[in-house]
Amino acid sequence: MVLPGLVNRYAVEWPDGTPRPPWRQGCAHCGAARTDWWLASGACPDCGLRPTPGRWITVPLSAVVCGGVAAAVGVTPALPAFLLLGAVAVPLALIDLKVLRLPDPLVGAALVGGVLLLVVAGVVERDGAALLRTGLAALACGVGYATLAILPRSQLGFGDVKLGAVLGLYLGWLGWFAVVAGVLLAPLLNLPLVIGLLIAGRAGRKTAVPYGPAMLLAAVVATVLAALR
Repeated sequence: MVLPGLVNRYAVEWPDGTPRPPWRQGCAHCGAARTDWWLASGACPDCGLRPTPGRWITVPLSAVVCGGVAAAVGVTPALPAFLLLGAVAVPLALIDLKVLRLPDPLVGAALVGGVLLLVVAGVVERDGAALLRTGLAALACGVGYATLAILPRSQLGFGDVKLGAVLGLYLGWLGWFAVVAGVLLAPLLNLPLVIGLLIAGRAGRKTAVPYGPAMLLAAVVATVLAALR
């Protein structure tokens, strides 16, 4: 599985105000050369330091997410698109939890792959209305999250805005119920994380907290709820 190496590749920290560094070439602890990300287990091969979760976390989480999405969507032409979303959801959530960042390559893969796969699904099912709804939902979610992001004291970043538009694309395929559910559930699902960080002393009233994991979880839950209607 490539997930631990993928998380380790993008969960790179650097001080605010400094230029964006090249991808980390060695272990932050011992300096040993890193294994190629698609072969990495998440741990340094020399000192054993594991800065990001290994396979014992990423693989079960991905299996649960992809299995839940597949069960909800069913064997339909849209299933490959939703499996792609499930595949990128776990690394995106773990990276955001660690470094408050939603990497553009992963969000972009979900966007481009989702557009292509859902277009194919729309053509196969001859469902132009669903395709139109996906585009409108992506636009509505993107504009809505962008509006929230520019409000004073907003903690939403533009990575969240881009992710919101992408999730709107997928949920739009399922219907407006799924879109509304995904948007409304996100802040509710984010509450336990915020409370946990406050209790642990890792966050205060003005501390930025990751919102991407809640958005992704809300999208998965909304997918299941749409299937149960």
